[in-house]
Amino acid sequence: MEKRKEQLFFFAYIMFMVATVLQTTMYTDLAVVPQILIAMRYAAFMLAAVKVLWDLYGKLKAVNGSRERLLDWGSVVLKYILMAALAVAVSVTADERSLAFLLVILLAAGGVKADKIFRVTLWLQIGLAVFVFFSAGTGIIEDLVFERSGTFNRHSLGYWFPSYLMSYYFFILLLLFWTQKKPLHWKTVALLEGFNLLLYLLSDARLGLLVNTCLLGAEFLRSVPSVRTRLQKAAEKVLGHRFFGPVTKWGWALLPELLCAFLVVLIKFPTSKLALYTDYFLSNRIYYAIMGIDEYGIHLLGNDIEWIGYGARTDMFAIEKTYNFVDCSYVYILLYFGLLVFLGLLACLFWVSARLGRRGDVHKAFLFGIIFLYCFVEPRLLELNMNTFLFLMTPLLVRPPYLRLWQTRKQQA
Repeated sequence: MEKRKEQLFFFAYIMFMVATVLQTTMYTDLAVVPQILIAMRYAAFMLAAVKVLWDLYGKLKAVNGSRERLLDWGSVVLKYILMAALAVAVSVTADERSLAFLLVILLAAGGVKADKIFRVTLWLQIGLAVFVFFSAGTGIIEDLVFERSGTFNRHSLGYWFPSYLMSYYFFILLLLFWTQKKPLHWKTVALLEGFNLLLYLLSDARLGLLVNTCLLGAEFLRSVPSVRTRLQKAAEKVLGHRFFGPVTKWGWALLPELLCAFLVVLIKFPTSKLALYTDYFLSNRIYYAIMGIDEYGIHLLGNDIEWIGYGARTDMFAIEKTYNFVDCSYVYILLYFGLLVFLGLLACLFWVSARLGRRGDVHKAFLFGIIFLYCFVEPRLLELNMNTFLFLMTPLLVRPPYLRLWQTRKQQA
């Protein structure tokens, strides 16, 4: 029975991923294809909902007259109802159904090991990237070429915009490093950096090149036994220190909150040297964040915003005049999905980070934290088609809240 439920989840998940990834490509310009992809997403959503209901039914059957288990089951149902109500309210307010889709897919992953999802996703993402890349190269779909002053070309490589494939490559690297039981050989790391440079030459995604190179550099250090041993000893010494240990553990777990606090400082003092230098380094991302907050404001349940990205226009001069997009994930989520979703997400991310820290898995905690840094400059934090690591939140979403614990304490009092 559990195997069948897992198979149902992966069938729904793969269908969802294929449709969602291809919806970021120029396949949406082909006749009928957009309608097929939309139908696939809705079919995946319904199958995932069936998996969620199947799980609830199985837990109800397992109650078997136990009052404690019944309380657990009831509290889970109550939690699902509250989360669904929030997702529906935000979907109506922001006119965006992706949050509801995301919630149902994450809940459907209950009982499925995250590492297994990551391994499946790794090969799925590689296959889709190769498929889109060669589709553009062979002319099946258009490879948009962006020109600046008639002298500079950037290839979208089959996607809507040149940075898309670089973003996918970043998360593919994270999946690869996460699922590998042993550090990669330095030759493999060098080959991956070669792909990174090739994508940069084709797309001129400078930020992607920098982030991916830093990530590969950190993995290269782990691939050298002598360096890895020194790093492990240094990490153990720091983490074992009475003062620096807790500061490091909790500081890394609180990284999203610290980044948001830093962002508040930059927005509060936009003309300070710190804000100006940061904005220059981040290619006006702080400027667009401030503009977005000033124009749309912050609402409890989000806001219906018509984001204007680059679309299919390739004249950079005209694009920059109408650019209406907040690249910082934290500001994007706060503006689009509202304060409640924003605070709930920060709480979930902290729970995952703290959990990894308690397990003592420094490498995985580091990889998870890198996502927070990357999403400070790219709006990918809630995009499941890229950020598969959202599945690490599933245990928190599907576990019973502390209703039974509260009841027990009440009885003891």
